[in-house]
Amino acid sequence: MKFITDVIGDEPELLTPLIAMEPLTIVDLFDRSVVLFRYEVPLGGWSHESLCSLDIPIPRLQGADAYLGQEWVGSTEI
Repeated sequence: MKFITDVIGDEPELLTPLIAMEPLTIVDLFDRSVVLFRYEVPLGGWSHESLCSLDIPIPRLQGADAYLGQEWVGSTEI
């Protein structure tokens, strides 16, 4: 899983205080109604580092997208 929550140069911050306090949901790439994993918000909220440090056990050939609340923040396809 790759997350797009790091800020490079003049890019906008995706992890606003509200988004950072949303649970992380990992859904099937082709059927978003299929929730593969759900992670509760860590104390203090999500950071790019805390997202990247997760060991999400997605099978190698399964595609998935990551959302904090309704905000898309990552995928196996990037």
